Amino acid sequence: MSKILVTTDASELGQKAVAHAQALAQALNAELVVLSVVPELAPAVVSEYAYVPPITPEELAAEEAQLRAQLERTLPAETLRIRQADGLGVPRVIVQTVREEGASLVVMSTHGRSGLGRALLGSVAEDVARHSPVPVMLVRDGMPVADWAHRTK
Repeated sequence: MSKILVTTDASELGQKAVAHAQALAQALNAELVVLSVVPELAPAVVSEYAYVPPITPEELAAEEAQLRAQLERTLPAETLRIRQADGLGVPRVIVQTVREEGASLVVMSTHGRSGLGRALLGSVAEDVARHSPVPVMLVRDGMPVADWAHRTK
């Protein structure tokens, strides 16, 4: 295995996926690429119940800079890729990045929603797993980081 792609949004659960991927990459002497997909500018949402203003380019740039700074505190800058995607395009961007990077494995977190929550919110992880040309390792909250170096010997 030469390259592992891990996705994160810099949330606590996303950081756990990064920890799992780092341990696995170190044990397998694989390159680690970290991908964080930032939603693209979206139009305002208007209904009879709410108005959600659009994100301005300045707000998007500030959000991306904050995310990059947070991730660079724990990861080498050369491994970090931040990409933009429209709200429905996150799984597509992840799968596209797998192909572009030539990754052998994708590591990503999942909330493990089921039933109505999954039906309403969908599952990025499920969509990526369905369309990925390589295996996808899903990390749920509470999973301890394995000592892969010990397990591979």
